[in-house]
Amino acid sequence: MDTQLLRYELRLLGLKVIVPPLLVVLLFALLGFFLHLLGVDVSHALVSCQEMFLPLAVGAIVAATSLYDPALELQMALPTKYQRTVLRRFALVTIWACCIGFLTNSIMFLFHLGYQPAQLQPLPLLVQWLLGQLIWLAPLLWFMSVGLCITLLTHSIAASGAILGGLWILEALFIKNLLPTSPWLQPLVLFPTTLLPEASFWLSNRLELLVMAIVLLPINWLLLRNTESLLKSASAE
Repeated sequence: MDTQLLRYELRLLGLKVIVPPLLVVLLFALLGFFLHLLGVDVSHALVSCQEMFLPLAVGAIVAATSLYDPALELQMALPTKYQRTVLRRFALVTIWACCIGFLTNSIMFLFHLGYQPAQLQPLPLLVQWLLGQLIWLAPLLWFMSVGLCITLLTHSIAASGAILGGLWILEALFIKNLLPTSPWLQPLVLFPTTLLPEASFWLSNRLELLVMAIVLLPINWLLLRNTESLLKSASAE
């Protein structure tokens, strides 16, 4: 990646990318500290931080920054396709979010601050730690890919954020009660570690979410080829 382009992207994205993931983790660390002082088990809150709240925050960041560029019209006229610009930003956000998620999960695992899903508990500790990264990685990539796709389809950052938030609320409130009568929803469970830690489909669910996120990447690439639509989206925002 060209260093000048990298500096430009980092300057453009700035604190809006760096701060929210850190803020989510720090707020939950503070919450965990106070819960610990009260004698309350903090594991559930800390697991929900990395599985539920961090992915939502990063998905919203991707939705908000994918079409944000003060010089979008100029970008369209450059030899470098705008698809590459968006995917470069996507990669930068992914790297930063993965650093936060990996460090958070590893610290929790090392100090026994969280818990592992039942399906991983019989495995060796090293395997538990490695597969345990899927707790945050699968929903993180899913929210990022879906957030970008919704923004490109709706031409609206606000609509994308609202839809992501709506999906998050539906999952958090209703998916657990729907599963007994609708087992076909298992691949769409975003937060099984928090809501269903005893689930026998945990690992397959994590892999299915990763596959969905990867499949959306070429779809997003194709949507980014529609220059007229991108300009319309930018002007609407």
